[in-house]
Amino acid sequence: MRPEAAVVGAGPAGILAAGRVAERGFSVQVFEEHPAIGEPCHCAGLISVEGLRRLGVEPHDSFIQGNVYGGRVYAPSGEYIEVRDRRPRAYVVDRAALDRHLAERAADAGAEFTLSERVEALEFKGGRAALRLRGGSAEPRVIIDAEGPGARLLKGAGHDTAQRGLLNGFNVEVAGVYAEPGLVELWFSEGLADGFFAWVIPTGDGTARCGLASRGDGLSSLRGFLRKRFGVEAPSSVRAGLVCTGGPVRRTVYGNVLLVGDAAGHVKPTSGGGVVLGGLCALMAGDVASGHLGGGERLSRYDKLWRERYGHEFGSMLALRGLLNGLGDERLSRLLHAFKEEGLQARAESLLERGDVDMQAGVIRDALTDPDVLACLVRSLGRVALGELLSLV
Repeated sequence: MRPEAAVVGAGPAGILAAGRVAERGFSVQVFEEHPAIGEPCHCAGLISVEGLRRLGVEPHDSFIQGNVYGGRVYAPSGEYIEVRDRRPRAYVVDRAALDRHLAERAADAGAEFTLSERVEALEFKGGRAALRLRGGSAEPRVIIDAEGPGARLLKGAGHDTAQRGLLNGFNVEVAGVYAEPGLVELWFSEGLADGFFAWVIPTGDGTARCGLASRGDGLSSLRGFLRKRFGVEAPSSVRAGLVCTGGPVRRTVYGNVLLVGDAAGHVKPTSGGGVVLGGLCALMAGDVASGHLGGGERLSRYDKLWRERYGHEFGSMLALRGLLNGLGDERLSRLLHAFKEEGLQARAESLLERGDVDMQAGVIRDALTDPDVLACLVRSLGRVALGELLSLV
């Protein structure tokens, strides 16, 4: 019997969408090209405490590696500010283990997983698509495309999503180093990570997860960063992938095909994190797909729903990403220095405590309407840049 719905890709977004369709009583099959769920892993593995709750996932020792209370933000000059909360704001997770945990839940709900099965193409006929597989074809009523950045299958079928802001990302586990537990490090510099930043995430027992994303040769930059930060050479097992910073694509519904996760650009442009917002939108896709299968609900409603709920969040974060990319090393260093000199670290910690790691529009607005923060921005960046910032409110 053919599945009523098919999902391409067994990352968190694809798995969550599949689980939601299965929970609603419809048959769903997930096609994953790799032989194991969660591998290879390209993710930095940092997920907010609130975000995991929003996804309906209970934290479990099988995938939680530690808590994060705050972080240090390094300017290109090397100067840094530190902000921390009294309560954990994020988890360090083993992403492969988390993906397997989500897959087990979806399978318990009735979703079927087919591993080592690469979907070769989407074949559209009369506005609807079928899947061409290596060993045949499948014609589900709904296809949820969770294949990752670039949406290869849609592009091959003549539909270019015009996804922007794809950077080269590299991530590696480093042993025998020290990074302060509970604090992540974010390093900003155009020469190091053009268009983004480098990160250090302590994972415990003298290990850290380090990486960066860049428009340029990120691998060489990462090797240089590890030598400078820890005095070590990069292990041979560096994981490479694309990091999405350009916000949502222009369309997420093509006939009977719904885009979710990285393929839809449902990733925070500020941090490159996609598990939470991508997962929430994927759950919406699962709901709409189920409504279509059970009662003829229009699949186009999915595009409207996620934009109404999260469009402003994506828009605010995308605007902030664009501004950060335009500051340059000198102005960014000047801003951080002024922020520190004027004693605004406590104000930043207050914003962290009140803010939402995933829904960032509110904290962006609060920061840009704080009189002391505004005065600091005027003195360090000038009124032109301040005007650009205020347009985000």
